[in-house]
Amino acid sequence: MPASTSLSAIALIAASVLNAAPATALGSTYDLIKTYQGDTFFNDWTYYGHYDNLTNGDTIWVNRTVGDADPKLTYINSGGNAIVKVDNTSTVEYNYKRNSVRLTSNDAFEIGSVWVMDALHLPYGCSVWPAFWSTGVGATWPATGEIDTFEGVNNQAGNQMALHSDEGCTLVKDSATPFTGTANYTNCYVEANSNSGCTIIDGNSTSYGEDFAKAGGGVWVTEFAKDGISIWFYSRPDVPSAVTNANSSIDTTQLGERTAFWSPQGCDIASYFTPQELIIDITLCGDWAGQASTLASTGCPALVSPATCYTTYVLTSSNYDNAYFEIDYIKVYSTSSATNASAVSATATGTHATSTSKATETSTSATSGAGRQVSQGWLCGLAIIGALAFALL
Repeated sequence: MPASTSLSAIALIAASVLNAAPATALGSTYDLIKTYQGDTFFNDWTYYGHYDNLTNGDTIWVNRTVGDADPKLTYINSGGNAIVKVDNTSTVEYNYKRNSVRLTSNDAFEIGSVWVMDALHLPYGCSVWPAFWSTGVGATWPATGEIDTFEGVNNQAGNQMALHSDEGCTLVKDSATPFTGTANYTNCYVEANSNSGCTIIDGNSTSYGEDFAKAGGGVWVTEFAKDGISIWFYSRPDVPSAVTNANSSIDTTQLGERTAFWSPQGCDIASYFTPQELIIDITLCGDWAGQASTLASTGCPALVSPATCYTTYVLTSSNYDNAYFEIDYIKVYSTSSATNASAVSATATGTHATSTSKATETSTSATSGAGRQVSQGWLCGLAIIGALAFALL
């Protein structure tokens, strides 16, 4: 079960609800409220500190102590950029997992927010499954909603963007707000299409893998608004001045045509999405990247029985020389009507923080898809609001 919420944690959520103003519409100007960059990049994230009990990946998402120790998996390089990587130097014995990283922001950002990631390199390679995404607080996933800004596996040709939600949220094309990506699945419900979400594929090869790195990287902008969720991707040569000059604010009306858009015609954003925590992670193999059919269709040699994704890739450190994020910055912007909500920490408390966890071990917990959820939900927060109001009478 997700970790239970303390009274003080619920009070934080309740305060956020009390202070929240109407959420913003599309095409607004947002003010800069948070920057993750340089020497302080890692200060406001929580390290998962547990083996991957969420997607059955063959990884241990290390705690910060392990991440900071040699071989460093999170650090600031000589160029001042943040590195988040898979261990590509240690020998992993058969039946044991390889160390990697999953970070969750210590803040959650309400409807009426924009987040921007500028990266020079993304993880790729056979068995590699990276993502930059968000999930909500205040309830149990998927009632909180999930926004996948960047996600891919192995050596696939382009980025996949998606929403994951409770039943009733769908992708509907809105002629008034076109986008350049290709809609794939349209049902966002996690029980549909094996939890693929309502997906949009970026046909630009520079949005993933080796081509992304060769182009000098690129930038994603995600707008989380009551009138829809938008994602823009720009390869390095195409990043507009509206992004590069967004030192104090960003105007999403100046960003051009969207790469992806989920219209409120198919999904009432406020009903399906709560304030979102940001997540950066890399797992290996697992439920998606490790499938034989997926490997074969995303640029990797077909597995020959009895070989598996784990035996073919995870035990060999050199397979992960390209399995790293190099991030210049992540910035978050908000309108004056959207309050930055303090995220409630419910980090998994497993002891498997080093490479001593067996690959065959299964989780005895039922941690939700986002890993750090609030189990009591908004009803508890509202109950506290009512109690407080009653006390003031």
